[in-house]
Amino acid sequence: MPDLIDSSPIAAQHTCPKTTGKAAVILVTDKNYFLPTFAAALSADAHTWGDTSIYLFVVDAEEAWLQQFGVAVSGTKISIRAASFPQLAELSRLHRDVVPPIALARLWIGSLLGEDIERFLYIDGDTMVDDELETLLAISPPESGLMAVSDFMRIYVDELSFSKRRDMVYLRDLGCNAISYFNSGVIYASKNAWNSIAASAIGFLREHPDCCIASDQSALNHAARGNVNLLPLRYNYQSEYMMALDPRERGIKPTIWHFVGAPKPWDAPGWPWDNYFNRFYRQAEALLENCNITLPIPPKAQMVAGLSHRERNRFRMKWVYPWRRLTRRQKILSLLLQ
Repeated sequence: MPDLIDSSPIAAQHTCPKTTGKAAVILVTDKNYFLPTFAAALSADAHTWGDTSIYLFVVDAEEAWLQQFGVAVSGTKISIRAASFPQLAELSRLHRDVVPPIALARLWIGSLLGEDIERFLYIDGDTMVDDELETLLAISPPESGLMAVSDFMRIYVDELSFSKRRDMVYLRDLGCNAISYFNSGVIYASKNAWNSIAASAIGFLREHPDCCIASDQSALNHAARGNVNLLPLRYNYQSEYMMALDPRERGIKPTIWHFVGAPKPWDAPGWPWDNYFNRFYRQAEALLENCNITLPIPPKAQMVAGLSHRERNRFRMKWVYPWRRLTRRQKILSLLLQ
């Protein structure tokens, strides 16, 4: 494998100015997904320094339950805190995505942060940070918008397929296009901008649940339309991208890997996510060995469907549409090197 290319400076590629306010990395979970989310927090801790705080909020956790993690977080920048969202139950009834409704909790991140936090980087619990975050955290996100990475729809939406019309109708209903449509698993925003965008997203989800096929991601894309600064792909390298190209083959190491779909690497390591991506999960297991936590068990149907999708994708890219593998790789490389 060639030497991995260092991430190029974000500030040189965007007009956002340097900032002096305090930033934080934010993760939100429930008890059921605490272990992998803690692993993601450990990976963020390994790639931040200085006064960057890492907050892991656990929805509806009791204070007594939280006390058991003192040893696990000792020597890290991670702070584990309880969070309660009375509105979550109501909004969960409108949730249509295959991911658990706890994903909606990110909409209330702003209410969790102290006055000293000016901006935050939100990351999902099924991610792994693999390179420094300080370059990104050193700049100011847009005053009235957010920064995120294109969803994987971007690399295939222009291909002929049976689902293309459905995808275009979905984007039209949100007021987005395939280029501006972002994945909500990694978001960088100021607290003030996020509060406004999230409030609008909640309103849209309540009024137009049928348009929100991807639940909060759909609503956020509608709410933030026209105010999204796209980050290079390396800040949210998703499973569909990885199935087309492992960027390490080209000497590129993404900053954040995102294990979208099933199975996760800790459920069944294999293509495209091998045991390399379980490093922090194994560390989390060791640190939490004596703690009272729930081990995440994915639904069997979800695992079967995920494995089937990946094998079908690999077969089609090799034997049915081999040219698509080439064109997708070209698109991905251009997005990685932005």
